[in-house]
Amino acid sequence: MSWRTERSDGSIDILMYHSISSAPGPTSIPLDVFRGQMEALRACGYQSVPLSGFRRHLRGEDRLPPRSVIITFDDGFQDFADQAFPVLKEHGFSATVFLPTGRLGGLEGWVGADVPPRRLMSWSTVEELSREGIDFGGHSVTHTDLTTLAADALTDEVRRSQDAIAEHLGRSVTTFAPPYGRSNARVRAELAKWSDVSVGTELGRATLRSDPIDAPRIEMHYFRHAGMFSAYLRRRADWYLNARKAARLVRQWASRQRGEPW
Repeated sequence: MSWRTERSDGSIDILMYHSISSAPGPTSIPLDVFRGQMEALRACGYQSVPLSGFRRHLRGEDRLPPRSVIITFDDGFQDFADQAFPVLKEHGFSATVFLPTGRLGGLEGWVGADVPPRRLMSWSTVEELSREGIDFGGHSVTHTDLTTLAADALTDEVRRSQDAIAEHLGRSVTTFAPPYGRSNARVRAELAKWSDVSVGTELGRATLRSDPIDAPRIEMHYFRHAGMFSAYLRRRADWYLNARKAARLVRQWASRQRGEPW
């Protein structure tokens, strides 16, 4: 294969998804688009690895294979089981799904939720997918902005989320994703007590210099065009990722100037 896909710097793409559906908005990706993205990964020779292995990779304890990718989903939507999982299984990929444990079996109902709201998986579905090789991590209990919480409430949201998953799956849980990607030094210090790896929403490729408690991800909303994603995987479209990062920084700066959260 002549494509330049290996990265000698130890970097890896952690892909970020939410819902695989035709619902409007940036957190939903249509099934045909998702399928095309997975086909591009397979065509370029990529294999998925668990997020839990990223910390060992940073420590130099377990070097990731060439052409590795980490696939993650926030929120635990039912369409992961119905739409995403069959495609992942077809291509031999796994994923890590972050669960707002107090919301499972119901509808999304947090700030910024879709209208109409999307359904979340039940615990029985989570348990079934776990037996199929899907990994699960915490995403708080209620899907709240952790940066707004007092110390006791912050600990409760993080610890109870991890404990609930561990109880249902019978194994320890070492990964987390703060809702909305919102964290600060206080939140990260709390996450470090309970997790080996936590991912945020900073747009970028994870490297050996990345903070394992605030690892960047690639938001797949930006790669809906299969040709652009294929070019990126072949190391021909880093310019596109850099342009997206610059545009996001501008938007964040403008939001801060207006006193809005970002």
